Amino acid sequence: MSSFTSHFYFHLSSFTALPHLAGTEQNLLLAKKIQTQWKEFGLDSADLVHYDVLLSYPNMTNANYISVMDEHGIEIFKTSYLEPPPEGYENVTNIVPPYNAFSPQGVPEGELVYVNYARTEDFFKLEREMNISCTGKIVIARYGKIFRGNKVKNAMLAGAIGIILYSDPADYSAPGVQPYPKGWNLPGTTAQRGNVLNLNGAGDPLTPGYPAKEYTFRLDVEDGVGIPQIPVHPIGYNDAEVLLRYLGGAAPPDASWKGSLDVDYNIGPGFTGHGSFR
Repeated sequence: MSSFTSHFYFHLSSFTALPHLAGTEQNLLLAKKIQTQWKEFGLDSADLVHYDVLLSYPNMTNANYISVMDEHGIEIFKTSYLEPPPEGYENVTNIVPPYNAFSPQGVPEGELVYVNYARTEDFFKLEREMNISCTGKIVIARYGKIFRGNKVKNAMLAGAIGIILYSDPADYSAPGVQPYPKGWNLPGTTAQRGNVLNLNGAGDPLTPGYPAKEYTFRLDVEDGVGIPQIPVHPIGYNDAEVLLRYLGGAAPPDASWKGSLDVDYNIGPGFTGHGSFR
């Protein structure tokens, strides 16, 4: 291992060994560590500056999940609460459960519709060409092509009451490479996180376009810019495969709507029997 590689490995591992969500104690410790190192590197100054920003955290004791209900209202399947830790990480605490930051709370229930990447053209094809409405439905979309926050906005505009996001191996797995920890491909048990704001670079949703300082005029949370109005939840592609396998309805319009999972990628709405998603 070269000197450059060993230094890169050391710095990467030191900053990724423990969860460090923004605003948490662990994140502050890492910020101070960077400050110290930059000073050691010879920078004239390295300052920590306080900002009062709106943050979003998951419920650590009652994690979100997606469930399938039969026609009698009995839960017959639910997605994973947590991701199983890879070998060597079993004792790491405070692992953050899968969530999309700034998703509102809610328990929507309804039929499921697969919407490909949840782009404008995807909803156009569903509604205008296939006569499939997403109004009052829960939609499931794969990550990729556009920002996740735009996917949520498009789903809202289409009338959806909730959206599920997952990473399809077609978009996030290289051929011939094993999933982590044996390779660097995304494991099927892992959910891609990230905020679902639709701010277009405006900064903090309560002080859009201005620094989030104590002297800045601040909107109420319910008036925050770009905050989604429907629940959003990410899942791994193992769970997504189960949900998509339940789907009935129309076949996908063309090959661009198919990923790499062992399912037909039917559109829905609803699944092959009777029941609903929640």
